[in-house]
Amino acid sequence: MTRRVPAAPSAGLYSDMEEEDNRRGPERDETDTFYQLVRPLMADDPEELSRKLAEVNRRSSQGSGR
Repeated sequence: MTRRVPAAPSAGLYSDMEEEDNRRGPERDETDTFYQLVRPLMADDPEELSRKLAEVNRRSSQGSGR
């Protein structure tokens, strides 16, 4: 009795997924989200940073019901 050996996949599911991913184009970098959160806190001098942090603290305390 001869037994048939299945052929090795040449272009399987992984290749299809990779091709679809390539068609979609480059993904946004995770650092974009980070900088969207951090950019409002960037300051050129300590006084500006203090004002921005005070504003963040004021807004967070208003939202927490304190």
